[in-house]
Order: sequence, then structure tokens, then C-alpha cells
Amino acid sequence: MEITQEKVDDLNGVLTVKIQPEDYREKVDGILEEYRKQVKMPGFRQGKVPIQLVRKQYGKAVLADELNKLMGEKMDGYIREEKLRILGQPIPALENDSEGDWDKPETFTFRYDIGYSPKVDIKFGWFTKFVHHKVRIDDALIEEQIGDLRRRYGKMSERTEIGEGCLIVGDFVELDGNGGDILAGGVMNEGTISLDSIEDKKTKEALMGKSQGAEVEVEAGKVSRDAEDLARMLGIDPKAAADFKNPLRFTVKEVRHIEPAELGEELYDKLFGEDVVTDGEGFRTKVKEDLERIFERDGDRVFRRKFVEEVVGKLNPSLPEAFLKRWIQVANEKPITAEEIEAEFEEYAKGIKWQIIQNHIIDEHDIDVSGEEIQAEAGNAIKAQYAQYGIPIEAEQLEPMVAQMLTDQKEVRRVAESIYERKAIDKLRELAKIKDKEVSHEEWMEIVRSL
Repeated sequence: MEITQEKVDDLNGVLTVKIQPEDYREKVDGILEEYRKQVKMPGFRQGKVPIQLVRKQYGKAVLADELNKLMGEKMDGYIREEKLRILGQPIPALENDSEGDWDKPETFTFRYDIGYSPKVDIKFGWFTKFVHHKVRIDDALIEEQIGDLRRRYGKMSERTEIGEGCLIVGDFVELDGNGGDILAGGVMNEGTISLDSIEDKKTKEALMGKSQGAEVEVEAGKVSRDAEDLARMLGIDPKAAADFKNPLRFTVKEVRHIEPAELGEELYDKLFGEDVVTDGEGFRTKVKEDLERIFERDGDRVFRRKFVEEVVGKLNPSLPEAFLKRWIQVANEKPITAEEIEAEFEEYAKGIKWQIIQNHIIDEHDIDVSGEEIQAEAGNAIKAQYAQYGIPIEAEQLEPMVAQMLTDQKEVRRVAESIYERKAIDKLRELAKIKDKEVSHEEWMEIVRSL
């Protein structure tokens, strides 16, 4: 077998695969001989069917299957040996100008299109700056957090009418945008409105004083904080919530009131442990420290996401787009139209570009991930999962759980890939100019909503 490479341009190439009879004949003949032992045909005993009849019925299918396997193995080997950096996998050439006689098989020639991964020059100009936002922990934010903590640990009671500090459970029904009729096939979901979270004065007044069974028409954006909050209320996808415009009919089912917990030793001990905080000043200090820790963690997470988007936008490596669109169509398990590929390609291309940049950083700086790092990362993931439910995990419990998790090779790859990505981002941060910028909590929320 002979494989040759033709470079069309910097992003596209063609592999030509020439297969001689000695490459496949022995294997094909052996498979057909096994078929002959098992096949049943009228007029012949099992195992006594002439090989010519077996070849006539099954020969082309067996030959095609064997050639596909052979080409797959040899092309993979060629790509590794030649150290070709390609995107996706080779796909039959667009012209489909293969050569060979399937009725009288001898020499076959097949051509495959390939897309090269572009070269990346990781250089940011002196004027290129990235911003790392830090939330300003001011008195107003501390007071807001204290209020949230008091409500979280407060006492819940039933009320007959809606008033300040109430949670309202009810049914949301989507209306059409014209006459206020129920929209056929629209949203219908039970959800909860927090009166204290409503900033619109008219909406708040419309709900105040209402009791069980009352119906109020509301605007989605005025009873929710953001798209994620609305998605939880209506039981829909956050993307759908972001575009939701129709009015809603809200029918009150239950009115609940939270009596905030009193500031004092009982609350302090519940939050921070016995005798850790003993007075109001110490409580405020502890709340501030917690907020700083929370926003430092969230700030780094948000920065990483924005940083990746901005790096991709600034470096913007070129792609063999026509090849990739064809490859997506060929490789997809389910049928997909050219229109569907076109609609989603921009987001797909961003992911590919980031992978190219990441791989370049990993190779350029010899970034590696050890087995110990994978085990530690898996352990942290398990601990974080249990921490959501307030369940601590001891070391002797964690070890077998990590071992079980890492028996799944997909999980091992997933964990390793997340570590590689984090290390690549950290290296990029060293190469870039990053400026810290302090923002208010309101500005921070706008940044988060924009992601």
C-alpha cells in the first residue's frame, strides 16, 4: 500500500491511497472461505457451496469492508508517522475520483480530503489588555447578604394575604401578545415569586393584598431577577427564558411569610460554628470574609470564561471551513442538513479554535498531567458534589469512590482534559497583560448575565 500527500493550501490537503491486490487478497479470500463453510444455498450441502457462488454473492461487500478497515488503519498510521496536525478525520474527496474495478478487483486508488490545523502565533500586542473584574464588598452588599442569611434561617408561616417579605406560590400561564388569551401550547408551570425581589413598583402593588385564588397579569422580566431565575419559575430552558416576551397570568395558590432570624448567638453558631462569632461586629467581619471568598472564586471562573472568548477572538486562527462542514455532515450519527450545520457552525468554530490554541500552548510549553493530578481532581469533584448537600467526606470514604470513578476511561479523559485546559489558561494568563478592575455588585451581575 502506498499513501501520498498533496498540500492544496495551508489549510487543505489530499491523501491518495493506492492499494495493491497483495494488500487485501489473502484476507478477503480467508473471510469468503469462512463464509463458504457456513452459508446455505439450495442444491448444496452446508460447507460444500462452490467458492465462485460465495464470491459472487458476498465478494463485493467483504472486499469493501476489508478495504475500509485497511485504509483506516494505514491512514491513521501515516498521519502519526508524518506528524500531520489535522482537524477531524480524512473524508472521501469531493470529486470522488476513486479508481478500481469492483467486478475484477486488482489495484484500487482512493483520494481523501484532509483539513490541516493552522499554525498559531501566541502574541498579544502591547495594546491588548484583558480585564479581571473584582466585586467591591461594600456596606450595602454586606447588609444584603446578612438579610439573605436571616431569611434563610428564619421561620416560615402561612399568610392569607400577600405582604412585605412574602413568598407567593402559584401557577404561571403564558398568554398571547394580543388580547390576553391563553396561548395554545404555551408555558404552564407552578412557580414561586419573592415579593422582596420585585423592583418594579406597579408589579409589586398589583400583587400586594392579594389572597389565594387571585389572578394577576404580570410581565416575566418584572417578577424575575434574570433569565436563570425566570427559567426556574417557568420550568424552561435559560436560553428560551432570555427571549421570553409574552405576558403571564399568575394565579395565587399559597402565601408564605418568612420571619427573619434574630441576630444573635443562635444564628452565629448555626452559620459559623459554636463560639466562632460572639458579637455583631465579628459577624459582619465574617460575612465580609465569606463574600470575598465567594466572589474571588466566582470572579476567577467568570474571568476564565471571558478570557477564553477574548483570546479566541483576538488570535482568531483560520479554519478549513468548507472541509469541516462536510466532515460534520459525514461524521454525524444522525442525518443533518447543510442549513443546520450553517446555523450552528459559528459556535462550533469557536470551540475548534480554542482547542487549536489550547493544543498549541500544551505542546509549546510541554504541559503534562500526571496520574496523581487526575486522582486529586476527581477527589475534589466528588467532595464538591457532596458539599452541595452539606455532607462531609472523610479520606477513607473518598479513596474508594475516586478509584471507582476512574475505572471509567471516559471519566479519566474528561478529568484530564479539564486539567489540561486549566493549565493552558494559566499559561496564557502569564503571557497576557491582565488588569484588575473593581466593580459594584450590580455591574458584576450585568457581566455575569452577558455570558
